[in-house]
Amino acid sequence: MKTNILLALALFFPFLGMSQLIDQSQSKPNIEVVGTSEMEIVPDEIYIAFTLKERFEGKNKIGIEDQEKTLKKELLKMGINLDNLQLADASADYIKVKWSKKDVIASKDYVLKVTDTKTLAGVFDVLDHIDAYGAKIWKTDHSKIEDYRKAVKIMAIKAAKEKAGYLLEAIGKKVGDPLYIQERESYDDFVPNRLMMAKGAMVAESEAADEPLPELSFQKIKLKYSVFARFSIQ
Repeated sequence: MKTNILLALALFFPFLGMSQLIDQSQSKPNIEVVGTSEMEIVPDEIYIAFTLKERFEGKNKIGIEDQEKTLKKELLKMGINLDNLQLADASADYIKVKWSKKDVIASKDYVLKVTDTKTLAGVFDVLDHIDAYGAKIWKTDHSKIEDYRKAVKIMAIKAAKEKAGYLLEAIGKKVGDPLYIQERESYDDFVPNRLMMAKGAMVAESEAADEPLPELSFQKIKLKYSVFARFSIQ
């Protein structure tokens, strides 16, 4: 029995010591603030999803292999690396689709990555030429998105310290050491499948006849992060 009591006390005191440290930290004069930072970036990765299907032109069967060869030749002419062309499912093979009672048509789903809207427009022309099915913008992203997320979080914690600084300066105090830092809920505002005019709203057709239309660009990706921080007061 005595052994059990000693064991219980040994387990209890570490938590008691931690509790005292927390109480002492919170009992010091401190200030609590939330720092927020935002950044908008233009996507440089645009993913196009589409399907190639076997089809008949009269009695001639146009196979997927022939369509894929034509597609690859056209992409190479545009300077697109064929490594950016992949099956939608890495393990996918042909998908058999019932075309009629007599025929079974094979199909393949693809995803192609491009980096700008000019190339995007050219790809859609090619897909239309080879009669691809269901071509659409699947998603947008940025090749350095993690670096940008990190940068925005750093700006958020700096914003928290700056806020604490000018608030304390108003009462003749200074910011001390950070006592507690916590990342708050954050979000990335991706707007896939949406294009916008780079120079504002689209001009009317009557005006567009005399002036060239502005180039299209993608809706920007918005990164927003908040940090809660507690600083001691000096």
